[in-house]
Amino acid sequence: MPPPEKLFIYEIEGRVYPPEALTGEDFLGCWREGGHSYLFFGSPREAAVKAWVATLTDARYSSENVMNYSDWEAGQPLQATSMAGFHLCPVWETPAPGPGELVIRMEPGLAFGSGYHPTTRRCLELMRRVYDDETPRRVLDLGTGTGILTLAALALGSERVIAVEYNELAVLTAARNLKHNQRRSQVHLLQADVRDFAHLPAGLVLANIHLDVLSDLLAIPEFLSKPWYIFSGILGTQLEVFLTRLKETPLREVETRHENMWFTVLARGIE
Repeated sequence: MPPPEKLFIYEIEGRVYPPEALTGEDFLGCWREGGHSYLFFGSPREAAVKAWVATLTDARYSSENVMNYSDWEAGQPLQATSMAGFHLCPVWETPAPGPGELVIRMEPGLAFGSGYHPTTRRCLELMRRVYDDETPRRVLDLGTGTGILTLAALALGSERVIAVEYNELAVLTAARNLKHNQRRSQVHLLQADVRDFAHLPAGLVLANIHLDVLSDLLAIPEFLSKPWYIFSGILGTQLEVFLTRLKETPLREVETRHENMWFTVLARGIE
């Protein structure tokens, strides 16, 4: 079903896990960041949240924020869109792909995974370039988010994806999207630190994640043994820093694409 028009977000100091009494139909999820938790609802629940938090000894209620769901998704309307030969369609709409387009059904949830971000578009374009050359059987998707790139890899012919994501809310959304596309059996979805899985073998690595983690990955020797890499999530002047670090590895830059100061790099491993 479509997302709610409004989001009611409750900030709590402390890492909390809401009880079943709070996780009804209007509960959208809990985002934990550092020492804070953010509870998302589709209707006002301030009184109930405050009453529950008051029973906890290691948490404190902080604030309520109300915003439009469209603003959470950067003001973009949630509707079907086509890019790089893919037709990304919300699960509440009927797909209407163009000739030859591959359909991916999406429930964006609250994890910034609608497909509208420039890094997603550029990743999909560079994936097309890789798959035009060869079809990687196994893909390692580090920072999978809502699973768009994982689903794209499978739609293009890959047999298996290991998808790793640290954020719990994103993992739950990715799991639903795998189910929507009937791909659950082909994906090993993990909630974990991507650096702990950098050693796994793969024909293609997808790493749409922030620069600090990309730099850490490039410093792991076992990570540098794959044939193809797509790095993204690189903003503005970070590109020069990233390319400098890339040159210190056996990998070589093949192509770099950008949109609105977001950069995506296709790299080749040892051939």
